[in-house]
Amino acid sequence: MLFVLGVFVVYLGMNWYVLARLSHLFAISRTAWFYLALIPLALSVIIALALESRFANQLTSSFFTLAMLWLGMCWLLLCILLTQQILALVIPLPQRVWAISACGLACGLALYAFVNARTITVRHELIPYLPLKIAQLSDIHIGSIGSSTLADIIAKTNDLKPDVILITGDLFDNANPNTRANAAQLKGFAAPVLFTSGNHEAYTGYDNVRQMLAATQIRWLRNEAVDFNGIRIIGVDNSYGTELLQSVLDRTPLSPAYTILMNHQPTGFDIAAHRGIGLTLSGHVHNGQIWPFNYVVGLFYPYLKGLHANGGVFLNVSTGTGIWGPPMRLGSHSEIVLLGPRR
Repeated sequence: MLFVLGVFVVYLGMNWYVLARLSHLFAISRTAWFYLALIPLALSVIIALALESRFANQLTSSFFTLAMLWLGMCWLLLCILLTQQILALVIPLPQRVWAISACGLACGLALYAFVNARTITVRHELIPYLPLKIAQLSDIHIGSIGSSTLADIIAKTNDLKPDVILITGDLFDNANPNTRANAAQLKGFAAPVLFTSGNHEAYTGYDNVRQMLAATQIRWLRNEAVDFNGIRIIGVDNSYGTELLQSVLDRTPLSPAYTILMNHQPTGFDIAAHRGIGLTLSGHVHNGQIWPFNYVVGLFYPYLKGLHANGGVFLNVSTGTGIWGPPMRLGSHSEIVLLGPRR
């Protein structure tokens, strides 16, 4: 409840600033309409998430989409209007010009971000001595993406013909009837699939995740290691610290086989490097998903995207294959990462 209250207070402040600033620029008096708009908008995300997690019908899905679109638009307007307020100190333009310009820029960016989020790219990385061709998927967020987007992800992954598919967390967002139905599509992967959980699996409930995976061939690695075609793959449950990772690695016997670690959050790379793990795969941060939120995320995570090296071992951070929250990507992209051998 404290977390929900904190989210509400922050989002209330964002909406208040955006509405107040637009009212000022358009010279509209803040009467009762202001608060009649402010409170529902501030509550919309919390209500939408609660409804969508339990129900799955046209009404709740439409409300969820609208609430998340406004969340993205509110963030863009917040950034644009803050910048405008500073620029207005040195650029004397009529307030209505500023208002129309700010709203037009926000709408243009939102449209681009919406289209960009639905465009799935393939990033190719060559890893020295990696013996297999691996497709990394991460942060698919079934429940936030629709069945057509999931089908596109599966088809694009199969076209790459990987030896194995590794999913590094946040496969599911909820366990409502639509999500359970869409989970059946996961049987369409042509290669073996291994998966480790992210923070959204904890929100969904591990029992629900287990039920949705039961009809698929996906193997869920929970703080364990498995040998696969001459390599060792370790999967660690999501954790906000490194204690669990350290514990799992301490009780995992050393192996001469090339070792891959799936760790949802891009933390503990130094621990994995010290253990000689050849490749660590992570996701979680979405590269901020909507600029300039990447700078906020960067305060907590030093690795936001791409391939990083540490003494001959590597960390790859996926920007995410799906999206969460606003169906937008600005300054980031949805990706499948194909990691191949280089000798």
